[in-house]
Amino acid sequence: MEALKQKARAMAQDFLINETQYRLGFLEAEQPNPKTRTLGQTFQSDPARGVEMILSVDRDLAKLFATILKGEAFARFCRLVAQTLQRGNRIFLSGCGATGRLCIRLEASWEEAVAQRKLPQLSGRVLSVMTGGDYAIIRSLESFEDYSALGGEQVRRLGIREGDLLIGVTATAETTSILGTAMEALRCGGNVMMVVCTDPESVMPRLERAKQVFSHPNTDYIYIPCGGMAVTGSTRMQSSTIEQSVIAAALEMVLVNDYTGDTLKVETLIRGLSTLVEALSEPETVKQMADYLLLEKQLYDRGGYVTYFAHEYQLDIITDTTERSPTFSTPAFRPKGMENAPMSWAFVKNPLLPTKEAWQNCFCRSMRCLSWEREVYEGLGLRPDEIDKIPPIDNEALCGFQIGMERMPERELEQSLAVWVGMDEEIPAAFREAAVGYARQEVLVFPRVLEKLIPSALHIWPHLAVKLIMNIISTGTMACMGRVQGNYMVYLSISNKKLIDRSIRIISDLCGISYEDACQALFETVLWMEQTGQTGYPAQKTMERLRGGKA
Repeated sequence: MEALKQKARAMAQDFLINETQYRLGFLEAEQPNPKTRTLGQTFQSDPARGVEMILSVDRDLAKLFATILKGEAFARFCRLVAQTLQRGNRIFLSGCGATGRLCIRLEASWEEAVAQRKLPQLSGRVLSVMTGGDYAIIRSLESFEDYSALGGEQVRRLGIREGDLLIGVTATAETTSILGTAMEALRCGGNVMMVVCTDPESVMPRLERAKQVFSHPNTDYIYIPCGGMAVTGSTRMQSSTIEQSVIAAALEMVLVNDYTGDTLKVETLIRGLSTLVEALSEPETVKQMADYLLLEKQLYDRGGYVTYFAHEYQLDIITDTTERSPTFSTPAFRPKGMENAPMSWAFVKNPLLPTKEAWQNCFCRSMRCLSWEREVYEGLGLRPDEIDKIPPIDNEALCGFQIGMERMPERELEQSLAVWVGMDEEIPAAFREAAVGYARQEVLVFPRVLEKLIPSALHIWPHLAVKLIMNIISTGTMACMGRVQGNYMVYLSISNKKLIDRSIRIISDLCGISYEDACQALFETVLWMEQTGQTGYPAQKTMERLRGGKA
């Protein structure tokens, strides 16, 4: 035991001394939100009240959205987007994890809108750059975000050039791979607009990688001070909601006012988000979400599985469902042919299209996955052990996740649920046919919400409504199952340096010990789990050991 403690002490000292660039507790988006301090307990005692608690944080976003859209930074943003398109240049939307997925959503919305308005000259002019490529939409590649060179290589291969605009989307203003895309854009003479939820002035003195980007004369930024997430550090929630809203608003302003002959006022966009949140807050809708998440929780308690079916909103549902794995440490989506891996608790299918067409329908374009050789990763600085863990992530690998109409008998079990998800009441016959093999069928639609939403060229608000609904349902389900303590997600992996730091802070706060002591306790748990063959989640296990006096 003493040898284990000594090794853990050395690992902790190495992290404390050499990884100061990843000690991120000072960031606004990493702070606990005071409104949700009892989120886990509240969901367990009263799910409807838990839904209302999350919506109270989302309601604050609507007020903030109004302030941002009336500000000079948003006006500059719109001018920069307009000038880029008028010159014939392209706009790159760069994100990682949750922000990468919102970038893919925005590109798809843009393509749908310009196709509907017969503006072919604008097709292909807004491109998403997801760290790890399109494959990362379905399975997180957490270690990739630690490498700026990897992000730079992705945009270089997409042909970014002088005059292009890169929009970097990062709640914490410091995500390494996103800053790498920005540095490559600046290197080749492009412009950068960073959309962030942490004040860059607080980040630049601490983190050199952020200083290089934000201090450059060709970099501008919009700072959106949304504060802490409903679940601490879970940027898939409020920060990605407000970032998606602001970027969509800028694209919508330019598209409508410069290319359609219509006039769109900022006030109309402002009403869009506030109307959406109020529609979701109506008692009937709150009850609908609360009742459904309890159903899902009970299904998981019995060892069952849920399969969502969707068409128009499949991408939005995939986004939330994918993010459950790294957020709450549920089994990740598994591709065809990997039957030895645990099956994901939830999956998403399109009953109308085969898999390849379903993916293209999600993206509104062909797939853009990475098919790089090992030598490329070596040249970008990835460690050999990290390269060894990279699965195939090319187009063929993405199609291994059968999100189309193909039947999946392995999900049609005694405890299985098929759910159609949408905004209106039209349920395709194809869903009824696909759901026959499941033990139970449900419909989760929100026509009362849809009828209240403000129309938009990019269909901003229906897609955002599905995002918020699924975020609430997944968070509430996991909270009811005990995977949220207070407002911390305690069942998390430590697959990158940011998550190691977050785990240490959770242990420190919930166990009332110093950061340094929590760091050593975490690494002791990691080594103990390796030696004993224990499975589980290091932060959770550490807290159990500390509270039991075993650490």
